Amino acid sequence: MAEGEDRTLLEVRHLSVLIETREGMIRPVSDVSFAIGRGEAVALVGESGSGKTLTGLSVLCLFPPGATVPSGEILFEGQDLLRLDAAALRMIRGQRISMIFQEPQSALNPVLTIGTQISELFKSHTDLSDSQVRERVTERLRSAGLPDPERVFKSYPHQLSGGMRQRVMIAMAIALDPHLVIADEPTTALDPTIALQILALLSSIRESRTKGLLFISHDLAHVRRVSDRVLVMYAGRIVEDTPAPRFFGNGPLHPYSRALLSSRPSGTGGTGRETPLPAIPGQVPPLWNLPPGCAFAPRCPRADDRCRTDQPPWQSEGASGALCFYPDLSSPGAPQHVA
Repeated sequence: MAEGEDRTLLEVRHLSVLIETREGMIRPVSDVSFAIGRGEAVALVGESGSGKTLTGLSVLCLFPPGATVPSGEILFEGQDLLRLDAAALRMIRGQRISMIFQEPQSALNPVLTIGTQISELFKSHTDLSDSQVRERVTERLRSAGLPDPERVFKSYPHQLSGGMRQRVMIAMAIALDPHLVIADEPTTALDPTIALQILALLSSIRESRTKGLLFISHDLAHVRRVSDRVLVMYAGRIVEDTPAPRFFGNGPLHPYSRALLSSRPSGTGGTGRETPLPAIPGQVPPLWNLPPGCAFAPRCPRADDRCRTDQPPWQSEGASGALCFYPDLSSPGAPQHVA
């Protein structure tokens, strides 16, 4: 890439998604904006139900039935994906953007062999011969750390362990050498050793200066291993965007981010007994009954009357920003803006 050329790979601008439910209209993705640069790994964290998975699916324009997108842009390499037709999106999915889904058992077809499923990607997007496809698939399985890739090629999903199925999903994700990989909770239900190996594989995806990674997780220990920047999501909104070194260096700006960080396991502290974890009071509000003002206000120790009635602004300090009236800015005169 030439010096001075824009290194932005993905830019999501003010994206909102509406879904009609029995309880009424909900907005699980609300005015979401973020960017991923080439060679960058960005983590998206938050409690269950915060909107992380739908945000990741939205990047691929994979919306639930009945969903509408009233506003926003999804600019991938300068092209707004929301303006493309179905045929153009099919050419981008898998080839230029790929996704590692949370549960490989449900994402893989149980009646097709692993080799058949990955081969379909090459047959749909390339002109390689059958022998070339088989060679390429075997190489991708080997790159994903799978022992005896020839055996895995012939296997059905149920014949593989959970860790092996997850590696297959990674092999599929990197099969066509995409520029952006979205990994949705890729280490769920894996034992710690396998999880660390999966994280190492994900980290290697962005070793090229042209590729990016969106890592969706609730596990902050794993986020710390792979991410350059951390996005914190709550009730459908991005409430913080901070470089990972600051976030994990006890520097989150938003009260919710600080609460998440403090709730991580801290070990025994040398006492021989586990240290009790501080809990975040209350619960995430249902999307069909969000409180007025800041959605986190009912659980926030800093909240005042303004927080409970008005939407907070986006306040920035350097490369960090938070959706909060009272972020932990290091200087009282830090600039403010509404994203």
